[in-house]
This record gives sequence, C-alpha cells and structure tokens, in this order.
Amino acid sequence: MEPSKNNNYLELALRAAAAASHELLNHLGDQNESLVIRAKRDGSLVSSVDLESHHIIQGILSEIDIPIISEEGNLPPFSERKDWPMFWLVDPLDGTESYLKSRSGFAVNIALCDANGPFLGVIADPLADKIYAGAVGIAPFTCSIASITFRTAIQQLPAVEPFLLVTSWNESVPWPDLLPAGLNPDQFTSKPLSGALKFCHIVTGQADVHVRSGSYMEWDCAAGDGLLKSIGLQIRSRDTGLPLAYNSMSLRVGGLWASRFHPKS
Repeated sequence: MEPSKNNNYLELALRAAAAASHELLNHLGDQNESLVIRAKRDGSLVSSVDLESHHIIQGILSEIDIPIISEEGNLPPFSERKDWPMFWLVDPLDGTESYLKSRSGFAVNIALCDANGPFLGVIADPLADKIYAGAVGIAPFTCSIASITFRTAIQQLPAVEPFLLVTSWNESVPWPDLLPAGLNPDQFTSKPLSGALKFCHIVTGQADVHVRSGSYMEWDCAAGDGLLKSIGLQIRSRDTGLPLAYNSMSLRVGGLWASRFHPKS
C-alpha cells in the first residue's frame, strides 16, 4: 500500500474516531433508561450510544468507497465480502459494560484491512482524551481527541524485568500458563486491563505481552493488530502461532497473543 494513501486513510479514521469519541463523552453518565440497553444473542450488551457511534463512524468512513464491517452494522453475507480487496473493520464502542458504568477501559476501534489483514489501526480512549494511531509505513503516534492535528510520536519504553503480561479481566487460565513458548514466567508479572487498550500498552512499552485464551471477534482486535504492525509486531493465533486471518465466515478468532519479543515474520 502506498504511504500517501495510508496517510489519507489514517486521516479519515482519525476524524471518525474523534467524532465518535465526542458522542460517547456527551452521553457518559446518562441514566441507563435513556440509553436503550439490550442484550445481544451472545449475551453482550448494546446500547443506543453504540449505534450512534456506529452511524457517526460509518458516515465519515463512507466518504471513500471502501466497504465497512462494523459490530453494530448490517453484516453482508460471506459470499459477498469474501473477495473484498480492502475493508474497514470497526467496533464503535469496545467495552460497552465499562462505558455504561462510567469506568475507564472503553474505546473506539477502527482498522483498515486488505488480504493480509489489518495494515492500519486507530484506537481512541475517550476518557483519557487520547487516540493511538499508526499504519504500515507510518510510525505510531498519539493525539488528543479534541485536536487530532497536534501529534506526539510514540517512543516505546525499553523492556525491563519484571516484564508485564496484560490479560482480560475475565481470563480463566492462570497467567503463567498463558505465556507463549520461550518466555519464562519467572521474568513476568501480570495485571488485567480492559479492551483494545491492551494493545496500545504494548505499542508504548507499558506492557510487553498480551494473551487471551478465549475467542474474540475480529473487530475487537483488528485495530490493535494494525497499530502493532506500525512497529513491526502483529497479533498471532494462540493455537498455531501464525498471524490472525480476518474476514472469516464467522468473524471470530480463537485465542490470541501479541508480544514485543516476537517481531512480525
């Protein structure tokens, strides 16, 4: 992908993430009765704010002719999307439960994918007024949601023992058993973090490894994968060790891991 095109795509994704973040902040703390909350088939929550964020992102990303897969959108049949050369993969509100409780950890996730998976990732942390962004050929940076034009390059912190493994809050496997082969649990400590922000912590060097044993939806990790690729890393399958595949029939991935000690192959 040409760097100039990646820049154009990144600018669009930044605008969409910032606009959606503003909408989320405008409704943060609203009484649940006003948010029209319901449970989806998988038991996860969705609110009217998820849908508002989706429509905002969709409206901005639709300025260019690239199809969109969004957690809250109408999913095209696999027969239609399986040969798409490029597509957006979006979670308009990652961490709905945290959002409804006005807790940190919710985010806006936007990735741009081609046949090789995500090559661009934008993750917005509305409560921190921060967006993390990067792409293949574009070094990662952060910017304010309030002003996406002022940007700070991310300088990854050096890896220092004890290294940090970040997990999901509901991870069921003891953390020493989660580490990829070749990593020594005696050199690690562990703590849970919410949502896609775990991937941001690896990019900045605040964390070193993330592992998830359970299944995930592609829109939960695609933006993190695109962001990691901006520094030569990538998310891998916990079962095979291979890079994740995207745009599957189910849009579901199994266990996964990302490590600053395992560069992109």
